[in-house]
Amino acid sequence: MKVTKDKVVSMHYTLKNDAGDVIDSSEGKETMDFLQGHGNIIPGLETALEGSKKGDKVEVSIEP
Repeated sequence: MKVTKDKVVSMHYTLKNDAGDVIDSSEGKETMDFLQGHGNIIPGLETALEGSKKGDKVEVSIEP
């Protein structure tokens, strides 16, 4: 199933700074769950996830 508007998405994430240092991660914790297409997460991330599917690894760079 692809990530599209109105789908509930559960994902793990790792947040890194420009130097590659891990700032935050959900690995070993609960997934981050959200409703796609409703502005519940960072817009650039929501856009990048659109059309991905279960098991995909998506890398996203978002400007501050």
